[in-house]
Amino acid sequence: MYRWLLIAQQRKLQPPRGMRDYEPGLWRIINSLRDKWMDLARKWGYDPIETPVLEHLWVLETKAGEQVREEIYWFEDKAGRELGLRFDMTVPIARYVAMNPQLPKPIRLCYFSRVWRYDEPQAGRWREFWQYGIELIGSKHVEADAEVIALFTESYRRVGLDVEVRLFDRRIMESLLGKYKIPAEKKHGILTLIDKRWKIGEDEFKKQLYEQNLSKEQVEALIEFTATRKPLKESINLIADVEPKLREFYEELVSLLEAYGVLDKILFDASIVRGLEYYTGLVFEAYYTRGDEKWKRLALGGGGRYDELLGLYRKPGAPATGFAIGVDRVVILLKELGLVEEKNEPIDVLIVSNTSLYREAIKIALRLREEGLRVELDVMRRRVKEALRYANKREAKILVYVAPREYEEGKIVVKNLINRVQESVKIEDVVKYVRELLVGIKQ
Repeated sequence: MYRWLLIAQQRKLQPPRGMRDYEPGLWRIINSLRDKWMDLARKWGYDPIETPVLEHLWVLETKAGEQVREEIYWFEDKAGRELGLRFDMTVPIARYVAMNPQLPKPIRLCYFSRVWRYDEPQAGRWREFWQYGIELIGSKHVEADAEVIALFTESYRRVGLDVEVRLFDRRIMESLLGKYKIPAEKKHGILTLIDKRWKIGEDEFKKQLYEQNLSKEQVEALIEFTATRKPLKESINLIADVEPKLREFYEELVSLLEAYGVLDKILFDASIVRGLEYYTGLVFEAYYTRGDEKWKRLALGGGGRYDELLGLYRKPGAPATGFAIGVDRVVILLKELGLVEEKNEPIDVLIVSNTSLYREAIKIALRLREEGLRVELDVMRRRVKEALRYANKREAKILVYVAPREYEEGKIVVKNLINRVQESVKIEDVVKYVRELLVGIKQ
């Protein structure tokens, strides 16, 4: 009976559905990714930004329409204002830029932030999650697209992932639908089907295309074209056949991506849709293709060009492009590959003392911390044997014991917990001794 009561209590204490606690070991991994990615973006000239987690609901609806209410967290506050939790960072950044038209172009912004969506929780998907991304606002030229794709690719390499970037373009799809005289009112349904093509299987994809009341010629054309996946460099003629105006753009894009050293990672994939109602040009997603089959179908991040969004908030608008990477999903993959480990950070030194000498222990702890060491000061009044057991759990490398007898002689006991050797060290030499001892341990 007690066991079931305990289980019931634990369930009651669980976070809301789709949310989770970021425990210290997991939080260490996320912080490490943030440091690496934000440092990379900074080196490419991007400035960090953070926005309120709450936006006026109309700001969120301006991008996604009123139907977004079914997909996000929103509410009325005590004053009756309709507010919503941000569901990505592109919208609040667009609002910020529209609010500050004096900002010099191009605007390069980067972020590592938390967002919320009312999705159905499943493997690799939560209702609260983290995104790292960048926005490049103000340039309509291919140079901006190349920079964003190159930085997107480099961001994965920076954390040890060799990804495949699959790229498509809204303008190509628009031309294809026009070429086969597919009515505009059918576009949304068709794009939705293309987006889930590889999830529902070939037969179901074909069946549902016919349910859109398309002709056999139209269905076969869409099936053939959206099955295209090959290196971008080899796709120039195919792109030009559908939309001749894009030949020069893609020839230049290929040249620039080659200069960045990432062209071999880029594929032309006609099934990449990413909600084309929002994007105005090329779109792209990243996949890890060397591991489990699920990762070949699960996007790690994506982005593209969205030249019309800013104009919805303020006239005139501005061309823009960017990307976002799903941090939580990347963490899962890194753990599966053994590239990161979810465990608490060890401490360098544990300091224990007699109660009467605790003030001296504080002084030693402060001096060691000034040296950049991770130092924990015992606050449980543990005896030395108890402290050793605790130090083992915390993976401490050194135990410093401020003992009355040694202290009267002007010394402190320092124990190397790796080889179990201890020395009595002069008080004035403790910091230097501990620092050198740690250097030897790490070597």
